[in-house]
Amino acid sequence: MSTTFDKCLQNIVMQMKVTPKEHKDFLYDSAYIAGWINTALKQRRSMLAGSFSNLPATATYISGSKIDVPANFNCYLLLDLRFPFYTEIKNDDCIYLHSVFKEQVVGDSLISAVYLQTHLRNDLSNLLRPQPKITCKGGSGRSYQLCYHTSLYPVSSHTIIATQLKAKCSTSIVFDFLVAIKLPIEKFPKPASVAMPDSMIDSELSYWIALPVPHFDVNYNGHSYMGRSHVWQKATPGQRQRWCLVVRMFYMMSSSNGTLNTIGIHSLKHTCVNLCEKFGIEKADRPIGLKLMDMMITHGARKLREVSIASRTGQIVNLETHPALATDCSKMDALLSKMKAKMTSKEACDMESLSEMFGLSKKK
Repeated sequence: MSTTFDKCLQNIVMQMKVTPKEHKDFLYDSAYIAGWINTALKQRRSMLAGSFSNLPATATYISGSKIDVPANFNCYLLLDLRFPFYTEIKNDDCIYLHSVFKEQVVGDSLISAVYLQTHLRNDLSNLLRPQPKITCKGGSGRSYQLCYHTSLYPVSSHTIIATQLKAKCSTSIVFDFLVAIKLPIEKFPKPASVAMPDSMIDSELSYWIALPVPHFDVNYNGHSYMGRSHVWQKATPGQRQRWCLVVRMFYMMSSSNGTLNTIGIHSLKHTCVNLCEKFGIEKADRPIGLKLMDMMITHGARKLREVSIASRTGQIVNLETHPALATDCSKMDALLSKMKAKMTSKEACDMESLSEMFGLSKKK
């Protein structure tokens, strides 16, 4: 990669910098809002009350054309279930979750994915349907109005939007996540069906996760769970910070080129996590320019091919794609070609044209 191209990317980074105060206020407010939601669920005696400890990690701060994510960002809400349970791996390689209640004569009860997801959806919907307003006391003092969105397909998609009131520009904190259950390896050995990257071994992970449903409602069985390794837990603070930067840069690129409708913030973060789960931390921790191109490849023509193959083979059911998906994938491929040309060019990188790719103008 040419030094000139590196310097141009660094200039882009400096132009999209979030101030320390903005970052601090974002972290405080997201933790405050998450605490308010958890307390409200406890008051409503929700089965899932107290299970939202990592909700702040799923937050994204959006203010105008800038976004920010916490260093420990995640796309999974890792439920800390407050009741005892055990897992069972059956011959179909599915993960079954059993709750254990001593007072029951039967001894245990199978909790289906449908029940868990429906419970969460109903609890959050009932709590946030009135769009309550809250003020973050003791910190920033900002006020927010909350609302909740969920999608039927995939049924695991949840979004809580906290819109800042009386802000100078459109500002919000968005919690977007898939539900997962964190299973310590010492208690729940990782099943063979949960693949690990070649660069890692099982003993390096302290936990793996069980997802109640796959992303696209893939051959959905209401009682089954899909297991995944969670290599992201091994990322160092420095690696996470660099991935945060890639998420922010890709957001600006998608926003300025009109592809956010079919990519979305959650997909941007999830692409980073997926790269780590697939290749391992070290292999996925490439220079920023290369990681940007990895993201662009993921959301280009490859996405269309993968969705098409999965649809033809019956892996995807009830999937409704955005009408602009094909166009947006083509746009991303065109941007990828431009990025590659700038990276490999022996001539000096044109800062102004690179800035335009990110929706930024050249500073005078």
